[in-house]
Amino acid sequence: MLIEVHVKPHPQFVRQGDDVLHELAVSIDEAVLGAKIEVPTIRGRVAVVIPKGASSGQVLRLKGKGLKNRAGGYGDQLMKLKVVLPKVIDSELETFMKGWQERHAFNPRSDVS
Repeated sequence: MLIEVHVKPHPQFVRQGDDVLHELAVSIDEAVLGAKIEVPTIRGRVAVVIPKGASSGQVLRLKGKGLKNRAGGYGDQLMKLKVVLPKVIDSELETFMKGWQERHAFNPRSDVS
């Protein structure tokens, strides 16, 4: 007898060995100012601190919140941050950003060849 098992991908989590990867959407104010927010894990929700000045692509680790391994321990949950802007940029945010841009010379690509 041959048994074939198919595992459907989870809509929020991706397995990487004993670790679990989760893409976490954060707002622009949470990324700039930092925040304490609740996030899902495979065993329920937990509070996590988003550090001040967080960037898209930054990875935060929740130690021991991954999958159980053969040794009886647990992997980690890795949260890849994704800064998400509002769908509609209102005039207040636009005015603020234009003023900030005029006063600060920030180029995120300045170190790219």
